[in-house]
Amino acid sequence: MVGAGSSALVGYPPWGRLINKLREKFAPDLPEPASDDILTYSDQIKEKIVNSGRTNEYHKFLDRTFESHNNRKNYTDFHCALIKLGFCGLVTTNYDKVLECAIGEVNEDREYRPCESIDLCNKHRQYRVFEFLRSLSPENLYTSVLHLHGCHDNSQEIILTQGDYLEKYGMKVREEDSSPGPRRILDSFHRKVIWSLLVMHPLVFVGFSMKDPFFMDILEIVQHDFFLDTDPVHFAVMGYSDHDERGEIEHGLKSYGVQPVFYYAPKDRDGAVDHRNLQNMVFELQNILEKEQHKPTEPKAERVEAIKIPAKAGLPSLDEVNERTLGLY
Repeated sequence: MVGAGSSALVGYPPWGRLINKLREKFAPDLPEPASDDILTYSDQIKEKIVNSGRTNEYHKFLDRTFESHNNRKNYTDFHCALIKLGFCGLVTTNYDKVLECAIGEVNEDREYRPCESIDLCNKHRQYRVFEFLRSLSPENLYTSVLHLHGCHDNSQEIILTQGDYLEKYGMKVREEDSSPGPRRILDSFHRKVIWSLLVMHPLVFVGFSMKDPFFMDILEIVQHDFFLDTDPVHFAVMGYSDHDERGEIEHGLKSYGVQPVFYYAPKDRDGAVDHRNLQNMVFELQNILEKEQHKPTEPKAERVEAIKIPAKAGLPSLDEVNERTLGLY
């Protein structure tokens, strides 16, 4: 499960920065948010866009922001190394196609069909999501990547604002609902697919903040459905800058059944985080895996055991049976 932190390595804006860019372009008179509730703030920006009749311009902006670069590579060695670790499938919340480009590089010398972007938000191709789920296996050649929150080339359906989340995750208030919210039945396509992924496979989160309230809600539902309590069933590669932050992350993820795998991510004076140790971790894992794969195996000596015929224990031998039945057939 690859988050926005991965795509930031090739210049795509993470979610918070994207919201700021949208405000600057479409709602410059809107004051900056007074709290960290960026989801609610994103709805205010979207409302300004709709009221000013600039919806088409908004969709074009998203498409052009996350389309593939023409003047430089759309992936790094980090992305290639991540793919070579051999996961049974790749899922992302990103709108770009960084993983698809990296897969093309990794599979360059193999016979394969081009990597396809499968958009969970595309209502007309939901059967491709079914095929993706069926394809998950250790022998996966990565012929597709599942985009949970949409692709840039289908920007009309991208999940970005709080309203988008509520619509796609099936948490919008409806007249027949007496109490909307996270405990409602899994009646949306998004919830069903993500629930299936969380139940059928251990996930490894990379570049994922683990702060998406809608996604974390489904993690909690899975824990409740199967009485898992705090049993670790997934993994999240997380950066920490000090001992206190590490403890907070570990405590916060434990209730969701997520085991953190830590790397040191120091902050500078301005609070900017250095995530280079994440790349170092993935490169080191790739090196270890390649050494294991190329390690010569000692041939095992064949052990042939003689077949022992048990002694007669009141049963006739085969010759006696043949003699007794002679002439009957």
